[in-house]
Amino acid sequence: MDTLDQNIELDSDKLKVSQSIREHLLTSAKWARFLAIVGFIFTGFTAIASLIMLITALSTGFGPLIGMAFLYIGLTVAMIFPALYMIRFAGSITKGLNSNKQSEFEFGVQNLKSFYKFSGIFTIVFLSLYIILIFIGIGSGFSRMF
Repeated sequence: MDTLDQNIELDSDKLKVSQSIREHLLTSAKWARFLAIVGFIFTGFTAIASLIMLITALSTGFGPLIGMAFLYIGLTVAMIFPALYMIRFAGSITKGLNSNKQSEFEFGVQNLKSFYKFSGIFTIVFLSLYIILIFIGIGSGFSRMF
């Protein structure tokens, strides 16, 4: 009898995607698609600007501008991933919910996880760089005082 009670409890604890959850996920997918498209457009503009900057730097021989151009190219490559994860999330969640395909739904959730993981790592890297630059700035300020 104990086993039967445990099975009933486990079955009642299963995840259910209610109509409200479906609507929230579909709305989230629409916004994710919008943000992904804006991200791709912005990435394109950044890529064009970085190439123009690189061509200008190489033709004029201005060294610091070459470094900035490569920095922008690196940021452009990094900006592709969040937009890609969001567009995949939006498409897969929409397909999965509309067709009741578990694999599509799981792929969408996997891309949502990847988006947040990438964003978290990117945030940690940039916060670390900011902290390092603050200490470098403070150190150079103190060295000029003495």
